Parts: sequence; structure tokens; C-alpha cells
Amino acid sequence: MVDARLGGKSEGLAEPYAVIGHLVDTAQVCGAVWDRCMSPTQRERVAVALGLSIEDARKTVMFWAGLHDLGKIMPQFQDMLLKDRPQHRAFLSEPGYAHDRGSDSETSRVRHEYATHAALPSLLIALGYPRAGRPAGLLLTQIAQVLGGHHGRYPHDNEPGHLRDPLESVPELGAGRWAQQREEHVQALYEVLGRPPIPQARALPVPLAVALAGMIIVSDWVASQEHVVSGQQQAARAGAGLYTPAGLKAHALRMERLAAGLLEDAGVGRVAFRDGGFHDLFPGIDRPRPLQLSVEAGLTGARLAGPGVLLVTAPTGEGKTETALYAATLMGRAGGAEGIFFALPTQATANQTYGRLADFARANLLHSSQLTLLHGAADLYVPYTDMTPASSVLDETEPRILFDRESGTREGARVSVEAGRWLRERGRGILAPVAVGTIDQALMGVLPLKRNALRHFGLSGKTVIVDEAHAYDAYTHALMLRLLEWLGALRVPVVLLSATLAGDIAQGMVRAYLSGAAPSSGLPDVPAPAYPGWIYAPADGGRVIEPAEPLVSGQKRDLHVEVHRVRHTYDPAVVDGRLAVLLQTLDSTVARGGCAAVICTTVAEAQQTYEALHAHYRAGCGDDYRGWDETAPDDQTRRDAEAGPRLRLLHARFPAGRRADLTAEAESWFGRTDKPGVRRPMGARGAVIVATQVIEQSLDLDFDIVVSDLAPLAMLLQRAGRIWRHLEPAPPRPAWAEKPQLVVLAPVGKGDSSALAVPPPSWGEVYTPSLLQRTLELLTGLEGAPIAVPEDVQRLVDAVYAPEFPSSAPEKLMEHDFERLAQDMASSGLAEMVAIPPPRTATSLHRLTTSDADEELVRTRLGIDSVQVLPVYENDSGRWLDEECTLPLPVCGSGPEGRFTRREVRDLLTLVAPVAYGPWRTACGAAHQPPQPWNKEPRLARLVLLPHRVNGDGQVEGAVVGNVRITYDRVLGLITERMD
Repeated sequence: MVDARLGGKSEGLAEPYAVIGHLVDTAQVCGAVWDRCMSPTQRERVAVALGLSIEDARKTVMFWAGLHDLGKIMPQFQDMLLKDRPQHRAFLSEPGYAHDRGSDSETSRVRHEYATHAALPSLLIALGYPRAGRPAGLLLTQIAQVLGGHHGRYPHDNEPGHLRDPLESVPELGAGRWAQQREEHVQALYEVLGRPPIPQARALPVPLAVALAGMIIVSDWVASQEHVVSGQQQAARAGAGLYTPAGLKAHALRMERLAAGLLEDAGVGRVAFRDGGFHDLFPGIDRPRPLQLSVEAGLTGARLAGPGVLLVTAPTGEGKTETALYAATLMGRAGGAEGIFFALPTQATANQTYGRLADFARANLLHSSQLTLLHGAADLYVPYTDMTPASSVLDETEPRILFDRESGTREGARVSVEAGRWLRERGRGILAPVAVGTIDQALMGVLPLKRNALRHFGLSGKTVIVDEAHAYDAYTHALMLRLLEWLGALRVPVVLLSATLAGDIAQGMVRAYLSGAAPSSGLPDVPAPAYPGWIYAPADGGRVIEPAEPLVSGQKRDLHVEVHRVRHTYDPAVVDGRLAVLLQTLDSTVARGGCAAVICTTVAEAQQTYEALHAHYRAGCGDDYRGWDETAPDDQTRRDAEAGPRLRLLHARFPAGRRADLTAEAESWFGRTDKPGVRRPMGARGAVIVATQVIEQSLDLDFDIVVSDLAPLAMLLQRAGRIWRHLEPAPPRPAWAEKPQLVVLAPVGKGDSSALAVPPPSWGEVYTPSLLQRTLELLTGLEGAPIAVPEDVQRLVDAVYAPEFPSSAPEKLMEHDFERLAQDMASSGLAEMVAIPPPRTATSLHRLTTSDADEELVRTRLGIDSVQVLPVYENDSGRWLDEECTLPLPVCGSGPEGRFTRREVRDLLTLVAPVAYGPWRTACGAAHQPPQPWNKEPRLARLVLLPHRVNGDGQVEGAVVGNVRITYDRVLGLITERMD
């Protein structure tokens, strides 16, 4: 008989909750997770691997899930759980409990999940699980490792002794009644679940094992919610209790009835999108683009019968996002993974796509679901945070959506996609049926990080869309390839989108997916993608599908490129200087109207460029001129401002709230003219935005001309996608803008007449000299001939990376190439070192969450870390959040015990900006630490305060940290200056 006095949970409860109650609860929730979260394809794969029917496999997996907390039946855990509850711990003094504790529990601690891992193999053998072979290759030890990892990290492989008597190596488990009760609990759960069949399979494939690990973690979390435990406790007290088989059976039936609703409240489960053609899913698009129609025809004609990978290569503006969403509905239905995770390179692109995905989901989901935004600053994105969290997946105050797949008709109320409270908790958002976020959220699944099983499970029920697949360095690209291997092994459909992806890199990504899927027929030949074009490769190794005929781009145009070799100086008197050439280029925009973008390599140079343009164009204007500002305080200031161009600065070193305002303003100036609130600057005065790479991917902007510092060709072409971007409807163009024009400012040395690019020291290692040199020579070799978009794009991108590259300075180029290739090899090697093993070579689960590499190296991207800083202002009266000293710096929040509310945290974080980590950070002292109560909120505790001194006449002095002065300026953002 089980001893229900053995506690499993106590926090927040009036009395401890019995271990057996929680084991039964988790098993029953796991059954609902199996039914509602795992696709039919996944269930079938598990059943086949176990050699069982689908229904028997369900019962067996439920049994395993219930055993996850068996390790709590040991002296150490019970001492800890019941230490402050003398009335509930008296039984621990009884014979059998009091004297069979093994080693000293005070000096030797064993975590309860690792105790489960050690104790379970011998208990499963007693039930009849096969034990022949080495422990590492046995199903029973694999399951013990899965359950031992339910708190996030898989333990080492079981030792041989665990199969005989775990007390030999882990005496802390406790003998006597402790061992007896572990056996009783296993047997009781086994009986309650109807004696689940014992698989005779040798072991599960590792990808299936990690998916089950994630599934068990979710089941444990849902069953462990305080209101769930309290409800089950009360029901047990009112009924037959938990000591008898009848009482346990009644307890299990109660949870079985509740489980589906608990998952619905949590927001996890499968989704389904409506059937139909492209126009059915996007009725607002009157004329689908050729790319969209081609993918529709190709995928529907292929009659997809399983997962696969779709690669789409096309210029910006061809409708790749809509193409991907449409393809995801077809591929997800065929592959049994109808959820969607849309992965993007930056937080800004993820924010932008969030609204588009929400609109698509509302229009095409068959029933309400939950949509999450996943990145480190999602709480700051108002459209996401201001959504009222849904209490359940389907809003019961509205009629349900009725949908007939055959007729394609439906009736009912609006579909809801608001994310509820459970999914908004950190680490859970990837479990939402529909999600959008940075690619890092998926890449963390191939790093040896805690709870990466949740990412494996969360992705395994979705189609993963990777946008801007070209936008990563060698290190992150290597992690991407590993991710594609695992997605292939998990049978996750994948859509890859790119505007500028070298052909061999594109083929390599498709091959990585197929190698993970390990088709029995071997890897097929993967053709180089056409441009624009697409290829689809099924995971089973079948025939690769391509467009039936070449695509005709809707974005055809001749891009005229001017290359100016400039000295990197801001002195307008230097004729071949960067500023003089820039002013000359902008003359038409300033004098005759139009919209221009100036894209700089670094934040500091963007600030310097803006200041130089501001100083030049403010001649004759008021001293307060800072560019066009409709909110100027008086008519005179506005008239003064109208003498120059509308001028703005945008980069990443603005506080989040200010950057959002500037971004919204840019979209209102340069966005699609058919969107509400867009008012393109017209008339004689031009509009110029000075920016960094932040406008390269994240914003749907249209310019008459773009001026860019020299950058690798793929990035230049990406920036050129913002030139004459909007063709339907096309915005009005000034008379001088007769053609799409990209002006490239290529830095050279003083008096240098060679073809070599000479990046200024201020650029650091932003771009490799090799790619800059190759790009400059290739563009120079065009000799003024325009680039035909899209016809020339793939050829030029491939040419930049070609091993045989005709150069006017071959020796120097070879030197730069060796440096680049060595750096790429080192970065790829580092990625290989820190990433988890490929699925085909992974044997022990332990390596999936533990690495020998330095923890500082385990990251999704290389580069200088950013420090989140909060500018504050201080005078004799105290510290303030604004330079007018009207908003006091809060010491604590308005919540209970001085905790900050969610809105208070968000309001503070809107004032925070990133600064590159450097020696200045180590010079920070007590004055730069936030108030002590902020430590209760992790997102506030890690901020660095930058005290600005406000003197008596209102003048502000920046914060001096070490040998760096950091000053916040509302127009320029954070300015960093070396004091020496």
C-alpha cells in the first residue's frame, strides 16, 4: 500500500500534497498532451519505435511521465519538504523510515530528479523491461535519463550498478521502507493506468526521446499549478483518499476529466488552418505575385505526403512572407505540424512580423489559439503587451468558429490570438501553437542549455519559417545548419526565405535538413536555386521539386549604382571627402524634394554624419534647428526649420521607447502610401534619414535614392531593396528621380589611386576586408552598367564568393581571403564545439544539456555583448528619470512588498538603451547600481545607471565611467566619447 504521507509538494499549500497524487496527476495530463499537442505523425512514430499500438504507446508514455518524481521518496527530500511542518513529519521517526537513510543526508545531497534517474532502472526491470546489453543502449535507462532531466538537465548515463541495486552507488535513496515505497508507488501507478504494455524495443531514436522529454516537462508544469494541486487535494479529502486502489482510481478519473481543460487554459495544443488556395487565405491580395502562384501550383500539384524543406529565393518586395505563410499551411498539414514558428534575425523584424502573423492567424485559423512574441524585449512591444491575456484558448463569450473543410465555409465570431498568462511566463512561449520571434529562440535548441527539450518539443509540432536566412555570420550559420539537422530529424517542415543567399550556401542548408531526416533512399541531388525561384525537398528523400517554368519577377528594374571613392573625412572643404560627396549626392533631394536614406557602418558615424548634415543645412535657420519637426513650439521656429530638409537619425542606441517613436515616424514618412497614417514628404523640401543597418531588414520603407557606406555586396543589394520598393501603388517621385539609384561611398587612403578599399579604423571588424575588396572591385567592374534586378542578383552574389576572383591586387586580396577563411573556419569550429551533437551521432542525452566548453562561449551569436543602461539625472534634490527633473527615479514599485508591476517594469525599460561592453563597464561602481529593491525584478536588477549631472541653469553633463563619457541626447541617442 502506498503511504500518502510522503509529500510531493508543499509550497503555497495548507498541507503537503502526496507524491502519489502528483504522479497520477502528471500521468493523466500527459495523456491529454499526447492527444492535444502531439500530431498523429508524431504519435505514430513513437508507437512504431516502441513496437506498440498507438493507444498502448499512449498509456506507456503516460506511465513514464508519472514516474518523473519517484526520486522524492527518499530521506533527504522528505526532510527538506517537511522540515517546517512538524505535524506532518512525525511519521519519519517510525521504524523503517528513521533508520534506513544510507549516508548522512546533511553532507551528501542528491537532487530528487537524479534520484529518479538512479532508482528507476531496477524498478522497471522488476516490471519486466528487458535488461540485456549495455546500460547506455537500453530503453529503460534511456527513459530514466529522460525523467532525470525533467528539471532541465539530463544526468549522466546510468551506471551498471543502477540495474542491480541503486543503493550501491546512491545510498542516499534510503533502504527499508523507502525502497519499499518506491516499489509500491511504481506498482500503484502501473495498476491505476491499466498495466501499460512493456515495450520490447531496444531504445528510442534520440529525436523522439527529447520530444518526449519536453512533453513530460509540460505535463509536470501543468499538473503542478497551485490551483490544480489544491483542487485535487480537496477532492481527495472529500472522497476515498489516496491510500486505496479505489481512491487512486477516482483521483485519476478526476484529473482525466480536467486535463484537457487545463491544457486549453494554458494555451498549448495543436491548431489547424483553413484549406484553400492562395487567394482564399489572402483575399486582400487582388493579384498574387508570380512567386506566390508558382509555389501554390508546385506544392499543391506535388500532393505533399510528409514533411520537407522549402527554399525561396527572391528580391525584397516579392511577397515572400505571404508565400511562406501559405506554404506553411500546406506543409504543416502534410507533415502533421500545423503550428507555425516564424523566426527572424532581429527583434525589430520580429515585432513587425508579429502583427502580420496575428492578422493571418485571425483570418485563417479554424478556432481561437494563442500567439506569442519571443525575444528578450517582447515585454516592451506595446501591441503585444497591451493585449488582454486570454484566460482560455477559446473565448467562451463568443460563439465558436464553425468550419467545414470540404466546403471551405465557416461561420461564427472573431478568432482570438491573444497569449494567455501561462504562456507569457519565461521559457514557455515556444510552446504556443503559433509564435514569432528571433532565430535565437530556435537556435538555443541546439545549444547545451537547460530545458532545451522544451524547444525541441515546442518546435516539433510546428512548421518553422526562417526569414532572412542570409543574415548571419559563419558562427551563427553553423548553428543554423545544426538546427536544420535536428528539425529534419524531428520531421519538422521548414521554409527558408532569402533575398541574397549564395547558391552553394542555399544548397548546404537544404542538405543539412535532409541529412538530419536521414532518408532511407539517401540524399537526393539538390539543384542550385534559380533567382527568383524555389525548390522543395521532401524529408523522405523523394524527388526535389522546382518551378515548372522560370519565374517573372514583379520587382524587375535596373538598379543604377554609382561608386565614389572617398576619403573618410567630415571636412566639407575636402572635395573627395566623404561629407563633400554626400552633400553633392543629396543636392537634388534637398533642392527639389524626394526621400533619401544615408546608411552608415557604425552608430558613432551615423551620429557624426547627422551632425554634419545638420550643421550644413541649418545655415539661415534658427539655432534650435534639429531637422523638420511638426511639433515645433512656435511658428517662427517652424518657419526656420522649413529652410532645410526634413532630417532624422535612427540607430540601435536610442532608448527603446524613443526608438519606437522614431521608427513609427519613419514608417509614416517612407512607408506604403496605401496604409493609414502614411504621409510621404512632398514639395520642394527633401526628407533624409541617416541610419545604420537597422533599416536594412526591419522596416518596409521606400526611398528615391539610397547612399550607403561600402558593405559586402549581399548587404548592399538588401539595402537597394529599399529603393523604389513600392510599385503598387507607387509613391509620387520627384522629377530628378528617373531611375532607382544606389550610391556607394568606398573609403580609400589619402592619395590612394589603387582599387583597394581602405576601411577606416572606426569600422573595426564590422565587415571583413576581403568581402569589401571583392565587392568594390566587382561594382567597379560594372563600369556604370546597371544591375538588372532580379536577373543579375544571384550571379553577382555568387561571384563575390567565387574562389577564382579576378582582382587588380591579387596578392592583397589573397591575404584578405586567407584572413576571412581562417576566421570563418574558427567561427564554424567554435560553433561545432559548443553545439549539441548531430542527431545521427547523439547517443547519450547528457551531452544535449551539458558541455565541456566554457559557459561564456555557449551563445547563439558572436560579437561584443551589449550592456543595458538607464540614463538618470541628478541634482541636489535627488535622482530623476528626465532631464527636467520632474519624474523621480522610483526606489520601489507600487505592488505588494514594493514589487514593480508589469507596466511599471515596461515603462522603465522603455528608457533603457544598449551600449557595447567595454572597459568602462568594469569601472562602474555603487553610483551605477540600481536601487536595492530593483533586485526583486531580474530585468531591472541587471541595468546599469548612467548618472547625468544637471547644474543650476539646467545644463546636463554626461556620465563619466572610467575613461569614457556616455551622454544621452534625445536627437542623437547615446553618445560615447573617450576622455583621453
